[in-house]
Amino acid sequence: MDNRWYDSNENLKKIIEYLENHDDLDSIALEIIQLMLKKQNDKDTFLETIGREPGYKMERCYDRDYMFHSAIEMLKFFPGETAERILKETVSYWDIEARADYDEDFYRH
Repeated sequence: MDNRWYDSNENLKKIIEYLENHDDLDSIALEIIQLMLKKQNDKDTFLETIGREPGYKMERCYDRDYMFHSAIEMLKFFPGETAERILKETVSYWDIEARADYDEDFYRH
């Protein structure tokens, strides 16, 4: 298998591997995409650039979910530090949401 674009950045690799084990990959992907778009000054050019990417083989572990695949592939257009920050914000958001759901369930009983 070819190297993935993020294999050279150990932090990105770990975060992506962590995220891909969540049940709600579509929602996580939407959060990633929203954060990416917020960080773009020229959204039209960004969307044109990612639209020109060639087709993918869909052989990576995150390819089982099209939306998550798209979000991860879009991240490669960002510098590594920015991509890492976007993923960390996403993890933070989802961990807080999961804890809130857990606490809510806990207090219902």
